[in-house]
Amino acid sequence: MTAASPKTVRAELAEALAASRAAREGAERELHRSVALRSRAAEALERTARRPGLDESERAVLRAEYAAADRIVVQRRAAVDKAQEFERAASVVAGAFEAEAASASPLAAALLQLVGSKRSSTARRGALATGRTAPAARVRSPRPRSA
Repeated sequence: MTAASPKTVRAELAEALAASRAAREGAERELHRSVALRSRAAEALERTARRPGLDESERAVLRAEYAAADRIVVQRRAAVDKAQEFERAASVVAGAFEAEAASASPLAAALLQLVGSKRSSTARRGALATGRTAPAARVRSPRPRSA
């Protein structure tokens, strides 16, 4: 395993931080959109509450729409929480690397080695995906076939 250079690690950590920030912002936009849709469904349901000659099947449809919108809000809120957690983790790792890289600490060395091993395993997976490996040897079964 080869260790990556500090410059490479800094660049990859910056990319991870930017990607996590973009993912969080996207998740927040989707959450706001789904909250707005849920609010519209709630308003439609409330408008029918006091209407004379109320058709109960129409109310059931509106309740189902609200329930579906609420489930989406819960899912999107979980996605925002996950994205925020990942962004915090990326920020902590990037900050720790910056603090420790100059002192040649074991943490910085471990991060350098991790990035280097990730690169070599990615290269190996790429070779496997393109079929640039030696063919496997065929092994015959040691048991005789029965008729």
